[in-house]
Amino acid sequence: MLTMIAFDADDTLWHNEVHYQDAQEAFKRIVSPWADGKTADQALHETEMQNLRLYGYGIKAFVLSMIECAIQLSESEVGGYAIQQILSIGQNMLKAELVLQPYVKETLKSLSKSFRMMVITKGDVLDQTQKVERSGLAEYFSLVEVVSDKTTESYQKIFTKYRLDPQTFLMIGNSLRSDVLPVLELGARAVHIPADTTWVHEMVPDFEGSHPNYYKIDSMAELPALITELV
Repeated sequence: MLTMIAFDADDTLWHNEVHYQDAQEAFKRIVSPWADGKTADQALHETEMQNLRLYGYGIKAFVLSMIECAIQLSESEVGGYAIQQILSIGQNMLKAELVLQPYVKETLKSLSKSFRMMVITKGDVLDQTQKVERSGLAEYFSLVEVVSDKTTESYQKIFTKYRLDPQTFLMIGNSLRSDVLPVLELGARAVHIPADTTWVHEMVPDFEGSHPNYYKIDSMAELPALITELV
């Protein structure tokens, strides 16, 4: 029995990480007078990790980390024009067209006829809620939850808030760290659909995949058949 099917948003419903990768390439060109590409990549990653507790996830947090990293790499030599370029990168990311993952709309339309569905995503509330609306998928979801991070505690709060039984809850997402492991720990089921590109922070290299409530599929097109088996 399933009383709620939840979906991650970025890189599960639509492509997202590709925008960060393009932005990082642009950032490396901006700071190239002071650092080579490998150094810039490492410095930006370290800056992002240090800032997660302060800024959380999302494009705005990413922009702040790029600005801070540029100042550090240039030893404060970076000028106003370069900072404006970084701000423009972020603005373009916020306005970027949403490209749905394959089979997403067809799958959601089909499942919505039989199941309640919700979105659970992390990041900036305004950006993420606007994405759901812009995607053309909002009609298929009864609930949208934007959290600062996806942990066992944040999922438990959602279960409590909506009186959801973990044993009848299913989470679908591309990230082992955010979409799979926390819900498995709480006794729920999780479906992993790996994305073409995944942020290194979301990877869990030592995950074995032997948990009885864990399922892995290659495409959203396979989800309806899997859910039919589960129920």
